[in-house]
Amino acid sequence: MNFDNSSSDRRAQIRKILASLPRVTLANLPTPLEVLPRLSSALGGPKLFVKRDDLTGLAFGGNKTRQLEFVMADALKNNPEIFVTGANIQSNWSRQATAAAVKMGIPIVLVLRNSDMQEIQGNVLLDYWMGAEVHFVDEPDMTRIQEHIDDMVAELRGQGMRAFKLDSWSPLTAIGYVNMMVELQEQCETLDIAPTRLWLAAAGPTQAGIVLGARLLEWDIKITGVAPLQWTNATMPDLTAQVANEAAEMLGVELRITPDEIENLDAYIGAGYAIPSPAGLDAMRLAARTDALLLDPVYTGKAMAGLIDQVRLGHVTAEDTVIFVHTGGLPANFAYRQAIQEMSKGNET
Repeated sequence: MNFDNSSSDRRAQIRKILASLPRVTLANLPTPLEVLPRLSSALGGPKLFVKRDDLTGLAFGGNKTRQLEFVMADALKNNPEIFVTGANIQSNWSRQATAAAVKMGIPIVLVLRNSDMQEIQGNVLLDYWMGAEVHFVDEPDMTRIQEHIDDMVAELRGQGMRAFKLDSWSPLTAIGYVNMMVELQEQCETLDIAPTRLWLAAAGPTQAGIVLGARLLEWDIKITGVAPLQWTNATMPDLTAQVANEAAEMLGVELRITPDEIENLDAYIGAGYAIPSPAGLDAMRLAARTDALLLDPVYTGKAMAGLIDQVRLGHVTAEDTVIFVHTGGLPANFAYRQAIQEMSKGNET
């Protein structure tokens, strides 16, 4: 498909394509685009904005809500009796998938990695609260959790149930963020903002949709993802480009993304996935005490740590205008309260 030259016409064409896909309404859209003046001042520039996708709604919101609008609509075509999904114990996807399933009136089973929590807290507390059936697996390799989910689907089908897996890596999850880019560009034009950079915590589909959306819009904006983990089966750029291209095929567009178009920084993971890093906690503290922006220690805190470091290294400058995409994850903070209490001591910023 050939897209017209004006940005408004391109947005209209993309919206027309998106409207051809099944979709259920789950998110409160558009999410706000807010300026962060005190954080920007504390860093000596750049000019900072935050896209508040922590405010999408659906059981405390987050980026998964946009994705589930397309994933859930596709799932319903299969007339499921029960959903199955899962990830890490503090999975934001599982929490929002549970909420979406509740809204559809369909039970859900969660398969969650690790069972070493001393108490049920954070996201998993909300999973129980909303009625999910939760199964814990002691699995050291995050990449193998999908095998456990597939086993659960097979077990339920063996019992004669129409079990359906909600896939957090479906290209439909990326399409949710193609739609976000259309929304964001329109907001920027309305507010007369000309961003040079877009920054986010990213482990695959969200960044895939953002990069694909920018290309479809012909939007000249540099997109940087900050990895919360490293996959063992492929590099983050490879996986992100793969999902972006699967989404492009689903949308019926010929455009293709190559791995070298994906900037994803893996220097800010710290000791490992879901382990708070000192730099991430410091970034959470600074954001909270400048512009009351609350982040989490697994994803957005580490992404903000990366942005702060890149500013201090001079790779992001006072001439830049940066939009930080807040992908949510705030309920997980309550499972990390000891680290946050330690981080919060003192009054200096």
